[in-house]
Amino acid sequence: MDGSVAQQPVIIAGGGLVGALTALLLARGRPDWRIRVLEPQQQGPAQDKRTIALAAATVSLLQRQGIWQAIADKASPIEHIHVSDRGHLGMTRLHAHQHGVPAMGQVIAAATLNKALYEACQVQDNIDWVGGAWFVRAERQPAAIQITYTVNDTEHTSSALLLVGADGQRSQVRTDAGITMQHTDYKQAGIIATLTLSESLQGWAYERFTETGPIALLPLPNNQASLVWSLSPEESQRTLTSADDDFLAACQQAFGYRAGRFLAVTDRVQYPLQLHLADTSIAHRTVIIGNASHTLHPIAGQGFNLGVRDAIELSAKLINATDPGSYAILSGYNQARQADYKHIIGLTDSLVRGFSNHYAPLIMGRNLALFGLDNLPPLRHVFARQTMGFRDL
Repeated sequence: MDGSVAQQPVIIAGGGLVGALTALLLARGRPDWRIRVLEPQQQGPAQDKRTIALAAATVSLLQRQGIWQAIADKASPIEHIHVSDRGHLGMTRLHAHQHGVPAMGQVIAAATLNKALYEACQVQDNIDWVGGAWFVRAERQPAAIQITYTVNDTEHTSSALLLVGADGQRSQVRTDAGITMQHTDYKQAGIIATLTLSESLQGWAYERFTETGPIALLPLPNNQASLVWSLSPEESQRTLTSADDDFLAACQQAFGYRAGRFLAVTDRVQYPLQLHLADTSIAHRTVIIGNASHTLHPIAGQGFNLGVRDAIELSAKLINATDPGSYAILSGYNQARQADYKHIIGLTDSLVRGFSNHYAPLIMGRNLALFGLDNLPPLRHVFARQTMGFRDL
């Protein structure tokens, strides 16, 4: 077992999207620090097959960091959003130009963004990126935290002032710190796939609420769309394994023809739709961020963007800190993030429950709400700003 002589200010377990972004923001904000990243992938980022919707505020951050310029041509802008309740009149439309932005968000392959962040970290002089490194345990002391990790089955230890757990939904850092999670099972499963359409979505993103849950289409290049379809676990498994023609027919029936005809489907995967929220984001000289702290239902596409705001808030708190692992710093971060968590999780939870309910008064209420959004510009503007990730309300 070998130990590093110099104490690290911050060690980040996990070099995925949120971990790599946090490392970059900290390293650039504190050029006098060396930031160590422990990433289980031996070389390069994980081959994440997801397509993610980046809120306008997230894209703005990536532009300021010089990341977006290299990948902008691989993204599809969301210029319009259409929200509707299948079988009812309630509907609302949001348009980027009405809110003073070129796009309300961008759709991009997670692997593309992951690669760009990874490459930016590799050329940042004060980031030590340790590939093939797995966090094992931490020993918490009053003035430091001793971190044990393995590389090629060999144990190493490093001392740091702060350990950041960005190691995903099955976070070992969270488990080691004794942080507990609250779980909500929506009794739904999501099917993610790529559809080929008869025509381009032309910058439109659709969120359509059906009897089984929401179905969303996000624009992609070449007349394609990213599909997220919520079904009961039984229906999801049956639909997932059906022949392509049967899948397309069922999907077309659920969504309708507003986006044209569905011609082909590829890359079908399924996952349970659940809410996981940590009881706290901090422990002694430890903080968990991104999916280690929260995973959301994909409705409204807020999950990754919430993790981005974790990275922004944490780096803002740390770059002026003498001791980044102090209780005052971490408790300030935890308190600052709770309002955002409460707001976004409340929004997604109410959308899931409210639009997956067949109770007649609730159906009437949600359609009136959609009608109000579509016809009351001030209310629509507030909703749009929240969708775009701007928190200045």
